[in-house]
Amino acid sequence: MIVNKCSYWILLPFTIVSLTLSVEINTDNVHLTGSGSSEEINCTTYNSCRQCADVPVCGWIIEKQICCLYSNQSLLESSIVVAKEFCTEYKVSLTTIDTDYWIKVVVSNIEENSVNNFLNEHAVINFHVEDKSYNASINNGVMALKWVKVDVLTDRIRKTHKINPLHIFYFLIIVNGVKLKFNDPRDHYISYHSWSCPKADCSITYWESDSRKYYCKWCLKNDDCRIAAKQQDSCDIRNATNNAKMVRKTVPSSFDVNGPDLAIESVKPDVLLFTRNTSSMLYITVKNHRFLSDDESTKVTVSGQDCSKVTTVDDRTIKCTVSYYNDPTMSVEGPVVVEYAYNTTAVRLKSAQTFKFVVPSVTGVNPTCGPVTGGTRIELTGQYLNVTTEVGVFFNSMSTPMCKIKEMTRDRISCVTMPLADGKGRGADVGPLLIVVDKMKGTFYRKKKFSYVSEPTVLDGQVFAGIASGDVPLIVRGDFECTGNQQMYVDYKGTTHYGLCAVRDYNGTKAMYCRPPKFDSPAKTTELPLGFTAEMDGKVVRMQKNTPIHYLMYRDPVYVDFEVYNQNYTVHVNGLFPDPMQRRQLDGSYYFEVALLGLQPPDGDDDDDVTLCLVIEVTDSYVKCWPPSGTSLAGVLEIAIVVPDGQAKRIVVVVPRRHKQYHQILKSMQKSQCLIGGFSVLIVCVIAVMFSVKKIRDHSKRYTRRRYMSELRNITAGIEDSSDYLLQDSNTPSAGQRLNNERKKNVK
Repeated sequence: MIVNKCSYWILLPFTIVSLTLSVEINTDNVHLTGSGSSEEINCTTYNSCRQCADVPVCGWIIEKQICCLYSNQSLLESSIVVAKEFCTEYKVSLTTIDTDYWIKVVVSNIEENSVNNFLNEHAVINFHVEDKSYNASINNGVMALKWVKVDVLTDRIRKTHKINPLHIFYFLIIVNGVKLKFNDPRDHYISYHSWSCPKADCSITYWESDSRKYYCKWCLKNDDCRIAAKQQDSCDIRNATNNAKMVRKTVPSSFDVNGPDLAIESVKPDVLLFTRNTSSMLYITVKNHRFLSDDESTKVTVSGQDCSKVTTVDDRTIKCTVSYYNDPTMSVEGPVVVEYAYNTTAVRLKSAQTFKFVVPSVTGVNPTCGPVTGGTRIELTGQYLNVTTEVGVFFNSMSTPMCKIKEMTRDRISCVTMPLADGKGRGADVGPLLIVVDKMKGTFYRKKKFSYVSEPTVLDGQVFAGIASGDVPLIVRGDFECTGNQQMYVDYKGTTHYGLCAVRDYNGTKAMYCRPPKFDSPAKTTELPLGFTAEMDGKVVRMQKNTPIHYLMYRDPVYVDFEVYNQNYTVHVNGLFPDPMQRRQLDGSYYFEVALLGLQPPDGDDDDDVTLCLVIEVTDSYVKCWPPSGTSLAGVLEIAIVVPDGQAKRIVVVVPRRHKQYHQILKSMQKSQCLIGGFSVLIVCVIAVMFSVKKIRDHSKRYTRRRYMSELRNITAGIEDSSDYLLQDSNTPSAGQRLNNERKKNVK
């Protein structure tokens, strides 16, 4: 996009400035990082339109051939380019007309007003070739200069060297006193041979260092045109600031090429063993290698050590040999250097990546054991494990490799164990891991051990008992090396029930801790078939035992209440406790704990913390425990029976306290502030009792009165029903007589 007035950008740039805090800007051969406001970006450092317009806040002023911050109001009358696709391109060509040379520069988009205003037919144009200035003209966007032919080498010298010499000249264009800047710096150079050579195959590269800039043109050897590929004049070296050319006497004996057209692209392998038993071949890919290596000697060094027998494989690849011994000048890490020698100077290419001489190391082994039958796939992790294919994996001895390698990468070796010769497991200390590389002395990793083990077994002489709820774990002793996903199973009423197990270390003794499945509480102790399984080397195996294994399932315990004795010193939990609850674990503790409820947690703010009462004795009828020293149990009205459940704890039951033991509460009521309340409660209770007695007496009287009235009604009803009989028999007593007779009888 091209605009004629910078005023168009007055408002927009300030918006961009306020929002730009940190930017990463990539331009052609330019990397700019800004931190802070975009006003801090120095646009004047960009020397071409493409570089300038590629930065969001910069614009290229065509008339002044400089880069500016396009929010600058002093540039309002200038023509500015703010998008690199609209930058002016220049195509430079050198042609021969008669005996003279013509330099032509074709300008693209000359039809744009902003470009035409600058490069018009009235512009004063000068060509500067080396130290000489020439007047030039422009017509329809084509600038042309008639340049007098210059002989650099005489015919005598030319015949002596039998070469067609290459001539390189630096030129620039001045328009109305302003230096015209090309987007491609290679356009500032004119290179030609003394006579025509249409079949010449050449490569041009350009790069800059801190103080110099280099332009080189390398051509392949061509006998028809007698072109020398590596002549002294193949490169033009100048001062980066003032373009002053270095004379032949001051040309460096060697220099490093940093241009993108000639570079080391890859090195394979990029590491070698520090101590080697054999020589190693190195393959190096160099972009445009054929132009530098044509009819010239090539030298390669790897981190300071020579790589001999350099051979060209193809146009891009060379190979060389690194010897089996270490040169005293070798560094552990450094670049690969390819050097192309001239008669008086040399060109060096350095690899961007570093090359290393390394020592492989193993950092991990998984798994650390396997069955004596072999077939276990193990993974070795580490560094530089594939630096050579000659790798052997041993366990404790170098007699026979014990792991056949299946896959190798830089950080991993996958191998499968071989069967143990004697077919017997040696236990956990079979031996340290041994890695042998390049058929040389191996490295022992004494902390990285591998064990050949037998199948898991359960020791005889063990009694496995539990309760129906499964709250009492099973502690199983035996050999469980190299197993995982351990399980127990119980057959009950025709169904197999499973419980999970885990291998734990009890005071240096490994045992299996199993959580039995849950059942309904039986009427009596029941004997059930029991078994154990585990995974070993990816297979499920049964743990064997010489005698059948049974599981004794007892009824669940009964918890009644608890009491406190000896002035808060001992807690008794009353109930019925089967035999499995009376047994201890391998560490001497019981299978359950007693938690005192209602006390302040030790840290004062964690709801999960409880005060535990240390269980010291379990009998058929009670459990005895000791609370922490100094703990008052006056306010403890409930306790909880707690069992471990994985990493957490689970409450089985909450047990109340016996009422007759609440003497501490009664003592607290003797305080003066409690007497009034207690006396009031007593009066209320007495009134309530008196009111209840009165109600009961009134109810009794009413009940007696109703009973007598009922009897009277029955008697009266009988009299009315017998009136006909009285008419027939006058001797029959009347109702009044019968009532008097009844009264007399009662009196008698």
